[in-house]
Amino acid sequence: MNRITAIFHPIAKRLKHMGQIVCFLSLLSGCTSVPKPFVKDIAPFQPSNYSVSRTHLKADLVRVAVLLPEVDRQLTLDYGATLELFHQVFQSEVMKPRRFEVVMVDANTLRSLIGPMKISSNQPFPKELFASLKEQLDCQAVLFSELTNLRTMSPMLVGWHMKLVDTESLQTIWEINELYDGGNEGVAVAAFQYYEAEIGAGFRKPDPELVLASPRLFGQYTLHSVFSTLPLR
Repeated sequence: MNRITAIFHPIAKRLKHMGQIVCFLSLLSGCTSVPKPFVKDIAPFQPSNYSVSRTHLKADLVRVAVLLPEVDRQLTLDYGATLELFHQVFQSEVMKPRRFEVVMVDANTLRSLIGPMKISSNQPFPKELFASLKEQLDCQAVLFSELTNLRTMSPMLVGWHMKLVDTESLQTIWEINELYDGGNEGVAVAAFQYYEAEIGAGFRKPDPELVLASPRLFGQYTLHSVFSTLPLR
């Protein structure tokens, strides 16, 4: 028995070391086998819940009055500070497509045009609003928007409802009602791709996964996606 043990002991010892190596390699492969979401072979999310009455904007549609996004009372109570940030992001992003000249209409300007009348997407828009925007601000269309959903905990969730209306014919040129859930893999991939193409061009590049946790970055992505569905110039 001692002779047999002497023969197999080196083999067993060698197998033990091999087993440890195999386990170590397995752990390494296990850690690297799950790719980050932004490199997964998943189709990026494309907005689809929108409609257009024309494929291209008319040549005489040059100036558009843009109202700040409407937010309901509960979201205002829950996310007051974040909403200020979203308003800033909205004002910068709405100008980027360069489909028309943007004329921002704040609360004071709106009050001077139509008085204390409240504008809500849940109610018919007053006709005098369109007439005032056309005559006093020389705008051929008006962009209404509403922040319908918001979750600031990662992964973020943002919902937008927007409508572009001709101030003369009162025809809806474009309308979209879309929800962006960062927990959805397709949305995550699209957000990462946007980050890499648009935001990551700077000198210092933070982790791209921040786009799913940062209200500013995720808000930029959602608005870029929404405005990409506007009719072409």
